[in-house]
Amino acid sequence: MENTFFEAPEYPVLDRFKKSIILFSKYALALMATVLFIKILEYLYIGFKVQMPSEFLMLFFKALFFDVIFVLKSLPLLYVLYLLFFFSLKVKKHIYVATGIIFSVYILVYLLLLKYFFTALVPLGSDFYGYSYSEIKQTVSTGVSIDFLSVLILILPFAFLWIALKIADKANFINNRNSTFLLVIGMLLLWFNVSALPSATTFKKEYDYNVAINKQAFFFERSYAYFFDNEPNVDIYAANYFEDGADANNSLRPVMKYVNSAYPFLREENTVDVLSNFFKVDSAVRPNIVFIQVEGLGRAFSGPNAYLGSFTPFLDELRGRSLYFENFLAAQGRTFASLPSILGSLPFFNKGYNELGAKMPKAFTTLSLLKKNGYHSSFLMSTDEAFDNEGLFIKAQGVDQLISKSNFKEFPAAHNSYWGYPDLDLMKKAASYYAKLPSNKPFVSYIQTISMHTPYKVPEMNKYYDLMEVQMKKLGFDEENKSIHRTYKDQYATILYTDEAIRHLFQEFIKLPSYANTIFIITGDHRLPEIPMSTKIDRYHVPLIIFSPMLKRSASIRSVSSHLDIAPSLVKFLQNNYKLDMPNLVTWVGTGLDTVKQFRNIHRYPLKQTVSDLIDYVSGEYFLNGQTLYSMGDNFALQPIQDDSKQNQLVGEFNQYKSQNNQIIQSLKLLPDSLYRKFKP
Repeated sequence: MENTFFEAPEYPVLDRFKKSIILFSKYALALMATVLFIKILEYLYIGFKVQMPSEFLMLFFKALFFDVIFVLKSLPLLYVLYLLFFFSLKVKKHIYVATGIIFSVYILVYLLLLKYFFTALVPLGSDFYGYSYSEIKQTVSTGVSIDFLSVLILILPFAFLWIALKIADKANFINNRNSTFLLVIGMLLLWFNVSALPSATTFKKEYDYNVAINKQAFFFERSYAYFFDNEPNVDIYAANYFEDGADANNSLRPVMKYVNSAYPFLREENTVDVLSNFFKVDSAVRPNIVFIQVEGLGRAFSGPNAYLGSFTPFLDELRGRSLYFENFLAAQGRTFASLPSILGSLPFFNKGYNELGAKMPKAFTTLSLLKKNGYHSSFLMSTDEAFDNEGLFIKAQGVDQLISKSNFKEFPAAHNSYWGYPDLDLMKKAASYYAKLPSNKPFVSYIQTISMHTPYKVPEMNKYYDLMEVQMKKLGFDEENKSIHRTYKDQYATILYTDEAIRHLFQEFIKLPSYANTIFIITGDHRLPEIPMSTKIDRYHVPLIIFSPMLKRSASIRSVSSHLDIAPSLVKFLQNNYKLDMPNLVTWVGTGLDTVKQFRNIHRYPLKQTVSDLIDYVSGEYFLNGQTLYSMGDNFALQPIQDDSKQNQLVGEFNQYKSQNNQIIQSLKLLPDSLYRKFKP
């Protein structure tokens, strides 16, 4: 029969607590050792399967330090669970098993978050709470890959933990004093909420930071902020709320003249028409508008000065005949807000405008306003219209034709992936659709691609692997650079595939009579994260290409603009030149494109990183990420700075937006019904 852990029933309660702390501290050391073991496995996996970060040895020890901080912060909470078993179980072996189960769950969560990082190359944070179970299942299932090394990482830590617990159980170097000290340190770290995440400014690259952080600490700290951080209310009508300071661009900023406190984003439409100077205009013939939203298209691998080298040869060719915006920002770090941002310059609400589903408030968008003015409207996607409620959003704009995954029956069934049909099928479908449109009516159409998304598998992959090698040779890569890029060969091959698909669309479109009178607007929804990112703003850095045979001249523009500026500028251009009936009051968050050729930023706007994370803000030549302020240069070079006055200014501006956004979250009112009815599609 097993010996009981307590020598007698009258064993004093205080002594039991002392004994529980000593035993728990032994087990806690086993947990710390397991975390160290996982860190070693993590770096081995990254080195073999992904990309070793710069100065990895120093980074490893820095990461390990913060791992220890997080484990120490976790100990008081784990100890509470442990006590429940300690006082209910009398046999030491049973306590050992119960503790092993508690710690195994802790390690399991750690490993699942680590697996997510290996798939997405960004840590999972509070965005976890922004998606439904079906959306999470769809996203994760398309990116999961199983290989020998990943299986080892998911199995070995549990074996290591249980062996370490057994060794620790027999250790005799832990006494009451040092075991109590361990728990006290943990409680102090927890009480004062000491962060277990290092400062991002101490890392050269965003990827290095993402590798170094404890994925569990990141998840729980972002979760805590999501549930408990409250934003202050701000009077958005205060006449002198903003101070211009020393920023020379402030005097150039468009004024936002809000008109009704019940509708916090409702303001006078005062966008300056900057596009007319670039176009040959025949006011008697309204132009067609074609948007192409390219999944994952980032400037990191497209266009001039792309730091990874450009892998979009057709788009590069097209940009030479276009208005090309080099320093352009997506409004979001994921796809969820792309349609509302690009088409309507709409606020984010809580988890994105689309997340409201049937409760989406009435709004003006390019699609609805052009439909009201006699345009034929369409939306083409090769994915399921239900994802991100995109179908609901598009139908609310009164589109004449919505083509989605269910409309691709003529293409090979083998092409139909979990997400949908690949981009070349989509472009063939689009070309066929446009060829059938009547020539006597202008049209506006939106194409949304999907192939540049996990799992990065398209038809004829070997062909695009070969094209990748050709492109690297053209770019003059040395063998080391080629080797690094081959780590992400699926991603680069898919980028080349999508670029070829867009080329096909243009090759077919140029044959149509409508081509000569069409304006194409091409941008990325965000930069794909599965190739490591360099900075905090890299995920938003996408190109904007405005191409048309109607252009009088091309231009490469280095001033900053964003998705939120497209709708205001396009609507104003069409209104001024083609006498379209447009509202005098709007809810645009953006103020219109800036077409100055040199680098500058006259804008200020929020950037929503994920469905749940609204922590990024741009104003003038400054970027605020959480509590960290950066100066911002050409090609979005970032430099962390300490400037309390400037930081307070950006925080105040950001809080103004949040206050407006919080109000519409509660009211679900963007504009009065009477105004909407005048322009209802």
